[in-house]
Amino acid sequence: MPEALIIGAGIVGLSVALALQRDGHRVTVLDPAGPAGGASFGNAGWLSGASVVPSAYPGMLKSVPGWLLDPLGPLSLRWRYLPKAAPWLWRFLRAGTTPQIRAQARALRELLAPSVAAHRALAEAVGATHLMHRHGALWVYRTETAFRADAAGAALRRANGIEVDDLDADALRQLEPSLSRDIRFARFISENGHCADPGELCRLGAETLVRDGGQVLRERAVAIEQRDGRVVAVRTDQANHALDWLVLAAGAWSAPLAAQLGDRVPLESERGYHLEITASEAMPRLPIMSGEGKFAVTPMAGRLRLAGTVEFAGLDAPPDWRRADLLLRQARALFPALPETMPEARLSRWLGHRPSTPDSLPVIGRSRAAANAIHAFGHGHVGLAGGPFTGTLVADLIAGRTPPIDLAPFSPGRF
Repeated sequence: MPEALIIGAGIVGLSVALALQRDGHRVTVLDPAGPAGGASFGNAGWLSGASVVPSAYPGMLKSVPGWLLDPLGPLSLRWRYLPKAAPWLWRFLRAGTTPQIRAQARALRELLAPSVAAHRALAEAVGATHLMHRHGALWVYRTETAFRADAAGAALRRANGIEVDDLDADALRQLEPSLSRDIRFARFISENGHCADPGELCRLGAETLVRDGGQVLRERAVAIEQRDGRVVAVRTDQANHALDWLVLAAGAWSAPLAAQLGDRVPLESERGYHLEITASEAMPRLPIMSGEGKFAVTPMAGRLRLAGTVEFAGLDAPPDWRRADLLLRQARALFPALPETMPEARLSRWLGHRPSTPDSLPVIGRSRAAANAIHAFGHGHVGLAGGPFTGTLVADLIAGRTPPIDLAPFSPGRF
């Protein structure tokens, strides 16, 4: 039985592990934080085949001064981190041309279109069907100006076969009556779903993996040992692990290990925050994206999760919890039922690291230095949505099967 070692126990790594286990591999997953210890715990929970709009857009360069001046804006950059982030940001801005955006959107659609179906299959396999919901998703706007400003994104979605319905105030109210009457414009995408607890989904996936003979070890990968063009072992802070196949799925911590495998990938943490309200007075039926605030509101299991914004400050900088608290203030403008004050015991705050590439596409493919090593990281804002299908793609590569989509846009060598 071949030994497969996966570095990373987020939704991507666990999806890969479960797919390889089904193919007959003996599987070990390494992660110092354990299952869902990173971005997979606190993301917005969206299962969105419609998330095809890349982060960079034409003319973004003129926005950079505003990022530097507004620490609480939807996208912020800490001054001290600018020298380190500058090379990545330059690539990011250069990726925002119209032809590149169209190509990136096509590739993202191929990867994300199976999102809801792939999650349904994963949930059935790990006993998590109660966490899966498919009610669609709303993008809502207070002003017509903001609504029209997002028209290019809606057009890009429609160009990739996604049905986007524009709603007037009356139709919006019928679909989601909890929203403020100040919200007068909306777009609805029916194909979307959401997971009511991404962390619990990962925990159940890890339990299933272990129950069926796999291992999940709280160890940090330190070095990758290679011989004659193949990986032979991974050294951790606790042990040495021999292997037949290696999959790198360590999220925002992947770049140094990818470099050991011959692939220098520009990877940056788009730090995201969430704030959760237990027993929330407002509980929408379906996920909602604020067009002005650029944050998501998702009904979770007994909680309302407010998630979003982007902060560039690296992996080690302390949190700026003002960004999480800002989400609550903005959410009150969406939902009149939310009180002006509430006990701290009902609130929880979280910071996570989205592993992001400059072109908004993950890295999925073979290492250039080792024939038995596969990369599966860099999913940015779509890690949850793309995780299970990425597991299928990696399993196909290892088994020698032809993947169902073209992986060239995701090649590690594209940089």
